[in-house]
Amino acid sequence: MLTISLRFAADLAALLGPADARRAGAVRRVLPAATSVKDAIEALGVPHCEIGAVVAADGSTRALDDPVADGDRLSVAGIGRADPGRARFLCDRHLAALARLLRTLGFDTAWDPAWGPAELARRGLNEDRILLSGSRALLKRRLLGAAMLIRDDDPDAQVAAVIRRFGLAGRARPFARCPLCNGEVRPVPKADVAARIPPRTALWLDEYFLCTGCGQLYWEGTHVAALRERLAGILAAAGHGQ
Repeated sequence: MLTISLRFAADLAALLGPADARRAGAVRRVLPAATSVKDAIEALGVPHCEIGAVVAADGSTRALDDPVADGDRLSVAGIGRADPGRARFLCDRHLAALARLLRTLGFDTAWDPAWGPAELARRGLNEDRILLSGSRALLKRRLLGAAMLIRDDDPDAQVAAVIRRFGLAGRARPFARCPLCNGEVRPVPKADVAARIPPRTALWLDEYFLCTGCGQLYWEGTHVAALRERLAGILAAAGHGQ
């Protein structure tokens, strides 16, 4: 038996259970056997992808694979802003709306409702994508690349949180990707797609765009102004706290 104390930063304390001590961000754990820092923390509901640093009482930094020792007093910090690298994302099956919005903002985002936990973990590693999921069980997998826990149910808030975490507001390219398939969207001559344009639209509009992936045709109808305003609001919200 060994006893350890864990104190969590405010952003992580929100992920803990409802006990009074946990709401305050401090947890005392009695463990039946030695375990890793990672497993000791994840048992309380905090996936390792949300952990920025673990610091012992003496000021030393602990790695997640380090074993805990009897009497350890560890402070656990959140991830803060992370390096997005190429900023390529992968959403789990429950985050279709998030995937569409990220694509609409121009971010390479893979999503397929048929992909289960094992396939998502494999693709995240093999395709160098950041896995986005609201499933703590999925994000506790040891063989997992870069990932982020999605905490909000509102898609706009989800996108803002992702952009804030990875500092991506300046890298958004609205309408550069197809929200349906993730393919790149490029301008196309009106004459090349004339047969696909509704007659009334063709009378007043000359600029059209084609998805290089699925062939979906786009143009700036009246709904685009509202969508641009929505995207601007998401980017503004993402800038708060940066």
